[in-house]
Amino acid sequence: MRLLAAILLGGGLAAAPALGQEPPTQAPPAEPPPAAQAPPAQAPAAKAPVAKAPAAKAPEYDPKAEVTITGVVEEVHESKIRGDHPGLHFLLTLETETVEVHACPVRFLSELEFTIEKGDTLTVLGSRPEAGGIVVAREVTKGQTSLILREKTGAPIWTGR
Repeated sequence: MRLLAAILLGGGLAAAPALGQEPPTQAPPAEPPPAAQAPPAQAPAAKAPVAKAPAAKAPEYDPKAEVTITGVVEEVHESKIRGDHPGLHFLLTLETETVEVHACPVRFLSELEFTIEKGDTLTVLGSRPEAGGIVVAREVTKGQTSLILREKTGAPIWTGR
């Protein structure tokens, strides 16, 4: 993985040679026919700044869209993006798909000494509006321990803390 990242960061997208092999040689680019040549440029044009796409707003909790899913945690990360559900997110691999679960603030889990780690098997009760790829968790169960994160209406319980 590090080798691939180094190649991409180095600006080359070509595959790296196998260990012990010489890198493939590249033929010099052919000159375009005279009619296709562009007139000489006066000065290189400055690149326009690339605008970032606005972050999509995270779905609201919809009690009518509740689902219960069970899967294995593939990745755990903290989101700090405004407009998203800030806090702990994790990717949960189910039998047929992978979904992103939005849980709660990281400090809330820390206070309760409830950990979610890669490889954990979890059952999540939550809202999945429009059958999308995001589940907003209301309850997370790990083994015999269940953690309630939201009221049945979807209101977070950590806000009163």
